[in-house]
Amino acid sequence: MTTDTDDCDVNQSPPTGLVRDVFRSVNSLMPIPFTGCRIHMLTKAEKLSWPVTMMLKLDTNGPKPSGLWVSGLYEMAQRDGLKASAMTDLNPKSGKWNFEAISRLETGENWLDASLTGQVCAWTRPVKVQVNLDYWFPTRTLSLCIDLLFKQCAFQILQSVTDRLSLGVNLAFKNDTTCGLNESQLRPNLVAKYAGPNYLASGRVNMTNWAFKLAYYHHCTDWLQTGTMFDLNPTSSVVTSRLAFRILSDTSVFRAAIDTNGIVSSLWEKRLGDRMAVSLSMFLNHAILDSYGVGIGLSFE
Repeated sequence: MTTDTDDCDVNQSPPTGLVRDVFRSVNSLMPIPFTGCRIHMLTKAEKLSWPVTMMLKLDTNGPKPSGLWVSGLYEMAQRDGLKASAMTDLNPKSGKWNFEAISRLETGENWLDASLTGQVCAWTRPVKVQVNLDYWFPTRTLSLCIDLLFKQCAFQILQSVTDRLSLGVNLAFKNDTTCGLNESQLRPNLVAKYAGPNYLASGRVNMTNWAFKLAYYHHCTDWLQTGTMFDLNPTSSVVTSRLAFRILSDTSVFRAAIDTNGIVSSLWEKRLGDRMAVSLSMFLNHAILDSYGVGIGLSFE
C-alpha cells in the first residue's frame, strides 16, 4: 500500500457511523510493525473472468520462514441492490485459517450490512465466530453483534443529534451463570462523536467500572494527519496515552506512534512502480531490555 485515504471524512454531514468504529480515524494512524522479512504476491484471475484475488504472504522472524499464508478474496457483482464479498487467510502448515463474508442490501436511502467472521485452528477447531448486523438510516445506525462461541451479544445505536454531534449506547450481554445480572452480565457503554471542520473527537464511558477512552483526530493538511488516544481504568489505576501521526505523499505512507508504556513504532511504505512496493518497519520497547525489532517487506502485483 502506498497511497492512503482518510478513514474519517470529517467534512461529511451528518456524521453517521457505527458505535464500534468511533475510534477508527485514530486507529488508522497507528502503525502495525512486523519483524524479519515479508513478501506479498498479489494476483488477479482477470484472464479467467473470475472475480477472485489471490495473495501469497511469506513472513519470517529471522533466517527461517515462520509463516506462509495464502489469501483469497471473492467479490460478487452487484445485483438488485445486493453486493457481497468473501475473504479467507490460510496457513497450510498449521491448519489455521480466518474467514470473513460481507454483504450489503440497499433499499432506497437505507441499507443493511451483514457479516460473518471467524477463526479456526487445527483445521476444524473454531476459536472465533461472530455475526454483525448493521442497519443504516440517514441519521441513525442500529447494530447487533453476536459471538456464537462465547455466548455474548451486544446491541448498539448511534444517533446524529446535530450535523456534527452523534451520541450512542452499547448494551453488551454475557451469558455467565457464575455471576448475577447486576454484577457482570449487562455492561452498558455510552459513546459520543463530534466531527469538526478538520478534526474528530470521540469518547466512550463504561457505566460498570467508569473506565473511559478518549480520542482526538486532526486532519492538519492533505499530507499530514495526527491523533492521540487516552485510556483510563479506575479499577486497575492504569492510564495509557498514545500519540500517532501519518505523512502521505503521491507514492508513500509513513506512520509512527509512541505511548506512555515506552513503545515506539513506525511503518514506511513506498511504491516503486505500478506493480511493486517496499515497506520498512521498526519498534522499540523502552520498558523491556532488548525488546526491539526491524522488518523489511516487498509487495508484487
